Amino acid sequence: MKGRVKMANGKKNHGKHGAPPPPPPQEKVVVKKRGGGCLIALIILILLAILAFLLGFHFGWWGKGKGDGDGDGKSSGNSTTSANKEAAQTDVYVTVSGAKYIYENNSIDIEAFVNKAAEIEGKVLVHITDDNAIDSAMNELTSALSKSKISYVEETTAEAQTTSKA
Repeated sequence: MKGRVKMANGKKNHGKHGAPPPPPPQEKVVVKKRGGGCLIALIILILLAILAFLLGFHFGWWGKGKGDGDGDGKSSGNSTTSANKEAAQTDVYVTVSGAKYIYENNSIDIEAFVNKAAEIEGKVLVHITDDNAIDSAMNELTSALSKSKISYVEETTAEAQTTSKA
């Protein structure tokens, strides 16, 4: 018994140090939680899908019917066309010089000018420029336009004032 000495208490001494060798290391068992991270990711994906769906309808990426996404597929072309015709305004320019009426660089009599202005489709606004006009010529023109229910604006070249009449 060279390296081992029996002790008084009955235990064996294992060499110089006297301590028994350590037990072999045991493997640690790691318990993984399942579903916690996946559940959060799934909820986030569902919320993002709902958000994208709502934004798609808001910005018109998809929707019911044709057009701008506000309707049920029925065409509203007739009402839009008539609204555009009503909203559109045609400006017509005439100059009263002395007792003459000048329209499109030609001298024209008052009846012919009023007929041309009345034939124009939609809202018409006649711009009357006073170029040293005679008062009776201006009054005659404004009276004829008023009778035909054509809107007009009187403009003077010497003054910066603009008077509107219907």
